[in-house]
Amino acid sequence: MRRLALILFAALVVLALFVWTKRRDESFVLLQPPPGEPVSTELSRYWTVPEFMLTERSGETKGTADLGGKVWVADFFYTTCPAVCPMLSSRLAMVQEKFAANPDVRLVSIATDPAKDTPDALKLYAERFKAGPHWLFLTGDKAAIFELANKGFKLSLTEERNSPDPVTHSTKLVLVDRSGTIRGFYEGSGETDDTPRLIADIGRLLRETPGENEREK
Repeated sequence: MRRLALILFAALVVLALFVWTKRRDESFVLLQPPPGEPVSTELSRYWTVPEFMLTERSGETKGTADLGGKVWVADFFYTTCPAVCPMLSSRLAMVQEKFAANPDVRLVSIATDPAKDTPDALKLYAERFKAGPHWLFLTGDKAAIFELANKGFKLSLTEERNSPDPVTHSTKLVLVDRSGTIRGFYEGSGETDDTPRLIADIGRLLRETPGENEREK
């Protein structure tokens, strides 16, 4: 009896594995495009970043007018941030290195603690990451920055009262195309490193035909 029970148990295990494998394969097939249809490689289109003007570390006023026709990546940070912000900036530094010779790529780091994130403080911070002229570090009116983050980019930015951290901000890197439309969000901190995917998607946007976005909207 015991031997018969073991045989029946083994048969049930084999049957269960067969059914699981069949269902897995069927699910995989269902995810594939119909025969003859090309696989879409187009990046999503979200919304257009609203116009903004802020003060760059150089003291000059910079904003959306200076980014028109460029592919750019934005993040929100603050200069006294101990861990997360340096990681964001390190990943942007990798992007800068990859596209250093391309005049059509910009990086835009927007400071979230303007009381401390002065142009001079931004200069020192930028030097830590060997930021070149195509990497903008922006500061300005606090209310305008909070509105830009929460309503413009739709990334959470909140003030922290009675806390050693002045703000809590998103750790996303945001990819924007030549027409000012957001095309992707990428994790900029933690173990998940989206930098290779971000770099690949920047290349895809650079290859888009100028005006293509406007025709397809």
